[in-house]
Amino acid sequence: MTLPRDLFAKGTGEGEGDEHPNRGPVQRTAKTTTGNAGPGESVLITVDVEDWFQVENLRPAYPLERWDSCELRVESSTKSLLDLLDRHRAKATFFVLGWVAERCGRLVTEIHKRGHEIASHGWSHQLCFGLTTRELREDLLRSKSILEDLTGQAVWGYRAPSFSVTDGVVEALGELGYRYDSSLNSFSIDKRHGQPNGLRAAPGREWAFANGILELPVSNLVIGGQSVPWGGGGYFRFWPSRLFHWGVKRILRTDGRYVFYCHPWEIDAGQPRVKEVGFLHRYRHYKNIDGTLKRLDRFLTEFRHCGLVSCRDYLGDRARGVDWSDPLSPAREGSGKQ
Repeated sequence: MTLPRDLFAKGTGEGEGDEHPNRGPVQRTAKTTTGNAGPGESVLITVDVEDWFQVENLRPAYPLERWDSCELRVESSTKSLLDLLDRHRAKATFFVLGWVAERCGRLVTEIHKRGHEIASHGWSHQLCFGLTTRELREDLLRSKSILEDLTGQAVWGYRAPSFSVTDGVVEALGELGYRYDSSLNSFSIDKRHGQPNGLRAAPGREWAFANGILELPVSNLVIGGQSVPWGGGGYFRFWPSRLFHWGVKRILRTDGRYVFYCHPWEIDAGQPRVKEVGFLHRYRHYKNIDGTLKRLDRFLTEFRHCGLVSCRDYLGDRARGVDWSDPLSPAREGSGKQ
């Protein structure tokens, strides 16, 4: 279930000067899974910090212009997740939306003070392939800057909204000082998921793009040659817990690591019920939402024998020679482990 070395060898890219290099995900027929295993078995816990009205499935009813009129509930639900992680002595990466960080700065600093990694989820939660080159760079830079101002620590990680990573995203990440991406999702039936070019095996048994950006793909199962969504989110709420745990163990046996993701709104059973969107969107958003926290508790208990770690802790100083003990210093190329 590991990635072939040349699975995403660079093909035809966008033309120079194209103002919309992110106009759509580059589709590939090959299926991807998580990357090569690191030492031991590791479960990477990641949280995409966005509020209930910022979810792509509810976008028709709640465009960006309406956000400031909505009830903010993300602080309470995120703190519940923090308390759960504390009880299990688990560390996580929180991919924080810049819009949220600008309004809930104390929440960001609390996450950081509790020992978790702060990473970027962009600023506006707009699908990356719908942004121009300039808009994309501004989105990535604005979110990175506000998070660094709040924590005093450089932000190395990024996850694209709805996993809509593109070649333009990877290029901008390298130019703006990011060190890794965790946006690759091999479930290609969802057309919002991007498949950027040029991903190759890197020293240290990781996966990287030509510009040095490391990739930590979301974990999926491959059954009968087909990628089955198993990384978390709505699928964590949909699959029965015992079946979900079985799939995670299968991924761990093959890859040695499992990348899990969730959202604070997924444990918020009291959030408003939106009726202005289609049935399938409502079903995916609210399915089993009242039991998610208990499911998470069982999940963390089931895999307590693994390293329950953040992306930063897992990568260590493999991220382009970065000395993590001095996070605001520039990367020292070649000084870290290879």
